Amino acid sequence: MPSIPTYTKCASLGCKSTKSKLNSYCMEHGGKEWIDTQARKEFNSLYQTAFWKNKRIQQLSIHPLCQACLKLGRVTQANHIDHVFSWNTLGRDAFYNNLFQSLCPECHSHKTGLEKQGIYRCYIGETKDYALHEYKFIVGSTPYHALNLL
Repeated sequence: MPSIPTYTKCASLGCKSTKSKLNSYCMEHGGKEWIDTQARKEFNSLYQTAFWKNKRIQQLSIHPLCQACLKLGRVTQANHIDHVFSWNTLGRDAFYNNLFQSLCPECHSHKTGLEKQGIYRCYIGETKDYALHEYKFIVGSTPYHALNLL
């Protein structure tokens, strides 16, 4: 009788460590052993701030279509405002000071999958992939509106 395979190794490419209890990564690659509800509440609360609500309205009014789909010749309404660089990895300042792009749910999910591989894809202008360490060179302390990427 066949059995279900057990995946006990970390999902990070080349890592042989045992995965954590609550996700498919080892502790070194972002694994979780418990759910920190307070940290999750703080994380989610940033999306209820006036800054984010205004940024969302501004971004969707300037770019109402998915920027990734447009690169593929498709016209799809954008529902998600994406931080090009993962702000929860970089810290709270990157929530406010980042590159933002409009994406549909499917493209946003795809981009999130790429982030788990260390690829931060930007569809603004020419499609380009970045590594997390490039954040300070691309965004740094320059406000988003000063980058003239709209």
